[in-house]
Amino acid sequence: MRPLGRSLVISSAVATATAAAALYYLLPFCVEPPDISPPPDSAVYDRHGELMGYIAGADGYRCQPLHELPQELARALIIAEDKRFYQHGGVDAAALLRALWQQVSGSGKSGASTISMQVVKMYSPPAPRTRRTKLREMLQARRLEMRHSKHELLLAYLNRAEFSNLCRGAESAARYYFGKEAASLSTPEAALLAALVKAPTRLNPLRHPQAARARRDYLLRRMGEKTTAPLSVAPHSVSAPAMASGRPGRLTLDAALQQRIAAIARDEVEALHKLNVSQAAVVVADNRSGEVLAALPAADPDSPRGGALDGTATPRSAGSTLKPLVYLMAFSHGAWPGTVMADVPTLYSSATGIQAPRNYNERYLGPVSIRRALACSQNIPAMEALERFGGTHQFLALLRRLGFEVQGEPHEYGLGLAIGNAHVTLCELVAAYSTLARNGTRLPLQFHLPLHAAQPEPLLPAQHCYRISHILADRNARATTFGPAPALSFPYSVAAKTGTSSNYRDNWCVGYTAEYTVGVWVGNFDNSPMHNISGVSGAGPIFHRVMALMHETTPATFPERPKGVQEVQIDARTGTLATADTPPDCRVTELATEADMAAMPQAQYDNRGRAVLNARYAEWFASAGLGHLYTLAPDTDTGRPRAILIPSHGTTITLDPTLPNNGSLLELKSTLPAGTTTWRCNSLRLRQRGNTWYAELRPGTHTLHASAPPNLHAKATFHVETL
Repeated sequence: MRPLGRSLVISSAVATATAAAALYYLLPFCVEPPDISPPPDSAVYDRHGELMGYIAGADGYRCQPLHELPQELARALIIAEDKRFYQHGGVDAAALLRALWQQVSGSGKSGASTISMQVVKMYSPPAPRTRRTKLREMLQARRLEMRHSKHELLLAYLNRAEFSNLCRGAESAARYYFGKEAASLSTPEAALLAALVKAPTRLNPLRHPQAARARRDYLLRRMGEKTTAPLSVAPHSVSAPAMASGRPGRLTLDAALQQRIAAIARDEVEALHKLNVSQAAVVVADNRSGEVLAALPAADPDSPRGGALDGTATPRSAGSTLKPLVYLMAFSHGAWPGTVMADVPTLYSSATGIQAPRNYNERYLGPVSIRRALACSQNIPAMEALERFGGTHQFLALLRRLGFEVQGEPHEYGLGLAIGNAHVTLCELVAAYSTLARNGTRLPLQFHLPLHAAQPEPLLPAQHCYRISHILADRNARATTFGPAPALSFPYSVAAKTGTSSNYRDNWCVGYTAEYTVGVWVGNFDNSPMHNISGVSGAGPIFHRVMALMHETTPATFPERPKGVQEVQIDARTGTLATADTPPDCRVTELATEADMAAMPQAQYDNRGRAVLNARYAEWFASAGLGHLYTLAPDTDTGRPRAILIPSHGTTITLDPTLPNNGSLLELKSTLPAGTTTWRCNSLRLRQRGNTWYAELRPGTHTLHASAPPNLHAKATFHVETL
């Protein structure tokens, strides 16, 4: 070749190489690479930074970005996806030429996408798979290689790759499949994750384990590793605690504490399994800050009977847990712990119909102080207190100020609001009881860190709250109903209240020291009733163990007694100051304020020093055997209207042929004392069983007469017809 020709060839080659180099290094600057910042972290951590689970991101996936590159996983990924990753600059020319030749010759099909090009695709909006798109991705891959290190590109890939089962990113996948950090993966485990990115659905190890293992073993052989290891895949629970409320970040929860409480709840629920108890929920709050330290939504989250539900936030029948708040309101209307209430069979008429409440243990205590009525959880005095001191309108308003999201209007509840016909959540109860623990200062429960600014709000009178707390911690006062109650007994003072719904579908135990409030619910998410399990026997043992756990290292103290609350000696029969004539077994110590003592009623005694009762106590007095302490004033009216309640005057009763005996046997009820009331009807046959009377109904118009000594009468005319 002549020198001139050789020179032209060399010049042409140099020009071509220069142009190629220019294209390779300059053309990428015509496009903007995607932002490969780590995707949003959907992980939820406890107060100490320990991972507790993940929430679903906007795309439905769980994700936790890696900050350090797991070497075994990186090695497996490079072998699986881009073996010349460290030799090319974003575009693998050899792989590209091979793919083009295979496409032209029809000799096969292989991909030419490098890890860098896949990163571009992962972090870019979806686009049609055209040649133009492919060219742009190549140029963007080049820009990424110019801007980022190989280490950063591998991290970006592993943070965005899909690993099936809603796992995005290697960290969440490692936690889900193996229950460990990605940095701790063994070589076979790393190879499996690297295998999944090729076809996450087709190689899903939970649904297609054989295909997943075959792909993993292929990679292991290419890595020079043995391939005998089993998959060892087991899905681990990675769901974030319900308290996360869909927000990633740090919670106030303590993961270690939560685990210990979960173990306690499982133990106790298992012990009650034969009594149809399947679930429990627990909430623990720090009274000093409002931080929720533990929130167990379900003792058995894997149960097919609704284990995925959140027992801390599901409204359930309140049982007796609202009674302390009923008496708290009563204190604001002139009552005090020594106020005597009538715990006798009573009928109440309201917009919801006739209410004939009974006490949980079917026992009635007669004249009983608020202290003893609350400590023994008697129903009749609680309804009486609600009726006399504030009413349902004011009580609903109080509940809502305390944070209860109680739906409906007062007339829809009636006096049953005092004994559990409202539905509340465990979190609401814990928040309200923690307000009592702070002597009336309200702080909202907090679940996330950093804490949001929340100023303590003086909501309730400290004197009233402290005395409610004192009653709830009074072992002697509750002994009549609950005996020694080991579940509520501690070597330090704990204010506690149990509750049981009338159908045994829910039971509760909520209580506090000055430091912590613990709330427990026990029941079934499918609403099936338990077998005679009360708050003391169901929720109580869990409460006791959790409260003891909270004070293993933290000394327990009790809310401080406010100024103006003093101890006084009273006559328990009348709720008035004791005198020299008060029998020793009727003399008790009570907490009073100056206002209480100024408003005390005048006690009534006969000339033998016996407390005088009105006619409302007649039935109780007749069977109490306490004639040496009480006497009945037969001429004392109860102040309640004299009326027949069932059947009420003007009622039309329809006999239903689908009921036994057409539903013709009707129990009679009135406001007169049941124990001394007699009934008469000229047109119907009446039956008496003990103190209960029945009428055998038949069509027509009838008039009933009820009478009780000394001179109490009521009558009602009603009509009976058939369908």
